[in-house]
Amino acid sequence: MKKFIIRSLASFFGLGYLPAAPGTWGSIGAFFIWLLFLRALDTRTYLITLILFVFFAVYISSLANKKYYKKQDSPHIVIDEVAGYLVSMMYVSSGIYWGIAGLILFRVFDILKPYPVNMAERLPGGIGVVADDVAAGLYVAMILNATAYFLL
Repeated sequence: MKKFIIRSLASFFGLGYLPAAPGTWGSIGAFFIWLLFLRALDTRTYLITLILFVFFAVYISSLANKKYYKKQDSPHIVIDEVAGYLVSMMYVSSGIYWGIAGLILFRVFDILKPYPVNMAERLPGGIGVVADDVAAGLYVAMILNATAYFLL
């Protein structure tokens, strides 16, 4: 039962097991969590929720890596993409188009891994699994917030 729970959480309820681009499926799952629940939160509550979720993602990724996947950042672990996408949406307008733009940009930055995103994934265990996605999410958050500043 414990193995099922950890694998379910790490794969974000099975999205990490979908064929072709499990990270994208995990990010799409995160988009819907943001769209349906998190975008309505005030900034302070969103940030507290985000910080707690990032720590939870590190913990679950560490357990999943160590006990079940035996591989650093297994493609089945997508809870890190969820955390990264949610970081992307910090301080961003709650409009659906901003959410879609965040999703697309997050996938681009997560796949390309520009400096220092590529350095973050070298950290050990669950920290490295999640850190590169959080770093990619920070890039996206800066881009979206700068764009909103100049457009709105």
